[in-house]
Amino acid sequence: MISFFSHRWFSPAFLLFMAVLTIAAYSNSFRAPMQFDDSQALEHLLLRDFADLRSIFDSTRGFSMFTFALNHAVGGFDVWGYHAVNLAVHVVNSVLAYSLLLATFRLAGVDEPDSRRFAAFSALLFAVHPVQTQAVTYIVQRMESLSAGFYLLSVLLFVRAAGSAAPVRKALMYAGVAASYLFAFASKEVAYTLPAVILLYDLCFIAGGRFREVLSRWPVYCLLAALFAYFTVTTVAPLGGLSLPWEESRVEARANQAAASLPLRVLGAVSAPTFLEATEAHAEGINAPRPDDRAKTSKYGDSAGFGVSVISPKEYLYTQFNAVVYYITLLAVPMNQNIDYAFPWAREFLKAPPVAPGAVLNIPVPPPAVSFLILLAIAGTGLFLLFRRRRGPDARARVAGFFVLWFFIILSPTSSFVPVIDALVEHRLYLPSLGFFVVFVLALDRVAFRLISGIVNARRSSQVER
Repeated sequence: MISFFSHRWFSPAFLLFMAVLTIAAYSNSFRAPMQFDDSQALEHLLLRDFADLRSIFDSTRGFSMFTFALNHAVGGFDVWGYHAVNLAVHVVNSVLAYSLLLATFRLAGVDEPDSRRFAAFSALLFAVHPVQTQAVTYIVQRMESLSAGFYLLSVLLFVRAAGSAAPVRKALMYAGVAASYLFAFASKEVAYTLPAVILLYDLCFIAGGRFREVLSRWPVYCLLAALFAYFTVTTVAPLGGLSLPWEESRVEARANQAAASLPLRVLGAVSAPTFLEATEAHAEGINAPRPDDRAKTSKYGDSAGFGVSVISPKEYLYTQFNAVVYYITLLAVPMNQNIDYAFPWAREFLKAPPVAPGAVLNIPVPPPAVSFLILLAIAGTGLFLLFRRRRGPDARARVAGFFVLWFFIILSPTSSFVPVIDALVEHRLYLPSLGFFVVFVLALDRVAFRLISGIVNARRSSQVER
């Protein structure tokens, strides 16, 4: 087995195998029709004037919009081309994930066969796990996968640059780190956390906890800090979060669909200003946003940020404690997946939120306080593993600790106290899930090793007794 992972052709052969398996897994998705935000995004007026590239790139998530414009210029609204590009992005991301994981295990001091084995199984789970379906087959969520790809590329370039002795090559790769951050954010704003992940990675695996060595890489950190400040001032601060240019039409479309199921007496009882609230309340059930919350906003339709008054920051935070726990269970047991979850909003910290009739969830939704304690225990375990001895037998645990924090940091823009109109959606797990898969593979390997060791020792003991 060790010789199999040590073979010089293992990595290229594995990457080819993973690509073929991933394409086979999604081979039935190329004719999947547009859903929800797809029609609003792909019918955006900017896409119809591909010659006006400046307007496309100046729009929200400009690089993602540019790729949609390319698709539209080549094949119009034929969904095949959009799905093909989405799948290609996912395959490339899986290759980047393997490359980054392999470099990480090597830096942590794990021997080469084990480094390849852990990286391969983790990347393969990332490639074919069912939870990635939404990010790959939901056309508009190319934004998520594109952003993740540049995110992975940026970290990988940083690792390669830090290990390079050639000044010119190092400078070019550091420039690539910043450029990848720019493209990641221009694909989707969830890439905002990249500088924090790079700094943590540097401290854990490159600088060995020595801040002086971290400071020796000041040029790239200055570039990242400048971009981080620019994104904060121009995008994050004004919005208070993340927004979509077509999200308002999505909400209105949902309201129109819900209106078809409303009794006539309800339609006749509401005035025009409250019609949207009434239809959504009927559709969402017993846990619907309160109409008085909606009245606080000056601009209805914001999809994220403090302008969203569907839910308060405190209530959104409570809800996200439950949502993140649900994400973890969904990664462990991918059942009852849904493109549009009826996940309950939590109004109180110590009280379980009521679940709308007909909602299908894998686990009972607990009080947010219970979920908070679970997440605190997981994050605390990650920190403990991270600060154990850096070499020798504990190297794997250190990698596991880093990727526990990877999961929480990358998920934080959409799972904190900044309200987002959707409480829970699977595509947010796309890149954070890599952290779960690494921890899962390492834990499974440790359990398997102990079981095998126990069986071997038991056999030896029985032979000695004989």
